[in-house]
Amino acid sequence: MQIDGYFNANNEPAPLDLGAGAIEILVDTGFAGSLILPDSLAVGLALRFEGFEEFYTATWQIFSAPAYSLEIDWLGQLTKVPVAISPDITEAIMGGQMMKNCCLTIDYYDRTVTIIERV
Repeated sequence: MQIDGYFNANNEPAPLDLGAGAIEILVDTGFAGSLILPDSLAVGLALRFEGFEEFYTATWQIFSAPAYSLEIDWLGQLTKVPVAISPDITEAIMGGQMMKNCCLTIDYYDRTVTIIERV
């Protein structure tokens, strides 16, 4: 199974389906977590509150945010993933934890993104 994406108007890789439809998402290989969503995208999702956690940005800045879990269809399997919700961001961000056991290919020439599970 694989996920195929593309580059949006700002040359940022996208999208991801969170179960409530596909959203554009930034692939941030410097972010070690799974997902960070802005408040506006979290509305209507089946989130389960897990508490507050500290998260690190690509520049190792720490921020605290409410931590949730969400079941999504990830590479053909229903998977529970940790999600941070933050009022301080405007775009969804997917980090390295989501791509564990995966191969991420970014083809700048064809403007495509592919994530393939490696088992």
